[in-house]
Amino acid sequence: MHLIGSTGLFGAERWILALMRALDTDRIKSTLVNLADGAEGQKKSDIVSAACQRGFKAFDFQTGGKLNPLAAVRLARWARTHNVRIIHGHGFKSDVTGLVAARLAGCKVITTPHGWSPEDRKTAFYERVDRMTFRFMDQVCPLSPALEEGLRVYAKAKIRLILNGVDIDELNETVPAVTAETGNFIIGYVGRLVEGKDLGTLLSAIKLLKEKNEKVRLVLIGCGYKGADLERQAYELGIEDNIDFMGFRADAVCFLKTFHFFVLPSLSEGIPRCIMEAMAAGIPVIASDIPGNRQLVSHGDTGLLFTPGDSSDLADKLRHCMRNPAETRAMAVKARQKVEREFSNRRMAAEYAALYGELAGK
Repeated sequence: MHLIGSTGLFGAERWILALMRALDTDRIKSTLVNLADGAEGQKKSDIVSAACQRGFKAFDFQTGGKLNPLAAVRLARWARTHNVRIIHGHGFKSDVTGLVAARLAGCKVITTPHGWSPEDRKTAFYERVDRMTFRFMDQVCPLSPALEEGLRVYAKAKIRLILNGVDIDELNETVPAVTAETGNFIIGYVGRLVEGKDLGTLLSAIKLLKEKNEKVRLVLIGCGYKGADLERQAYELGIEDNIDFMGFRADAVCFLKTFHFFVLPSLSEGIPRCIMEAMAAGIPVIASDIPGNRQLVSHGDTGLLFTPGDSSDLADKLRHCMRNPAETRAMAVKARQKVEREFSNRRMAAEYAALYGELAGK
């Protein structure tokens, strides 16, 4: 059972779908269960709809409240009835509920931390509680070395690093969106609009490029509490006509494939899924020079790195890519090969299948 408390179709949700798609269904039967706070009869959540569209078994499990202890009892009953051997949690709510349900049902329980986003005190508190549950898990599987290092104090003996992976086949099958954009370099970002992504630096870089008469357009796909601030900043910089704030898009990958360049200006990351998807789609990547990004982007080989928070350096890197198309294409080819070789969902699924087998005694 893949267990999550989902409010949209974001990185963790897409990760679960990528893993389920690559698992050997002759050996492993997977069900995706989304912990939903709403009443019975409401429409399917985005994650359940996406899973069903892909032919996976999935449903919304109504909890009757944000952290209702009776939900764990009912979930344990369902797990016993359906012979669930392993509950695989993804996030605070699913980890707490899944841990209790697994112990009641007599099955194994593991978690995959997808990263931390302590953007407010409430979220930070929940994530601290989540980490405290790890010592009671049967296995903790962080997605990156940075996440692994930060978890050793909580569950050192139970940690197994399984690197992030992306669904190569889905990216290959996705048809690019039809856009009316002509004559401009399209610079894109897909992800949350939050403080830690440092999108203000990206907007400032667009202003510098505009001042140099570069024909650029920035496409921001995603939502978050910084959205209004970023729109205000764009107006103050005089670049509002050069930016499309597209909000959340379930078909974000279709638009990703129309970008000339993908930029991730984050101040901290694990191994960012958005970069992997851009690389797998053959889109040149320019990213901030931080540990998580360096896992994927080797400067001058599989992309370019710029000094975090330095809009001038980012603008220079973008201009370099615009002026050197052959070199940029060559980096994109190497980047795609790197993702296919080291960060595919098939590689990731093989490692999880081995772990599932060990936990199930097979």
